[in-house]
Amino acid sequence: MNDIPLLKDWKIEFHSGIPAYRQIANRLMAAMADGTLKHGDRLPTIRELHERLSVNPNTVAKAYHELTVKGLLDGQRGFGSFVKLDEAADALPVAKKKAKLKELYERMLAEARGYGLNEEQILSFIKQRKTEIV
Repeated sequence: MNDIPLLKDWKIEFHSGIPAYRQIANRLMAAMADGTLKHGDRLPTIRELHERLSVNPNTVAKAYHELTVKGLLDGQRGFGSFVKLDEAADALPVAKKKAKLKELYERMLAEARGYGLNEEQILSFIKQRKTEIV
């Protein structure tokens, strides 16, 4: 489990208003999108992840199930869950990707405003994070 960088310092935000299973699914989808998780990568077992994140095992199972239904995971009983990506996501039209990006950004702004954060603070944070990652 330690070999997956996205798990380092990862904690569930129980007071965020976002269900824990959704946070898990979102984090894993983001890791797939940015290339941290690639096709064929084995995810931690439900038990490993529930212990690491201090959540109910059913919460992790629900996140994994949701990703399986979306076609992003392949669960193999007795062997684990594996990232299942196809090239179709990369082939999405630019306009569709931009529309999705706009939707995600507007949703993020709305949630941030609920916490008293404004767009400038978010952009500043993103710029800072980008320099930390590089």
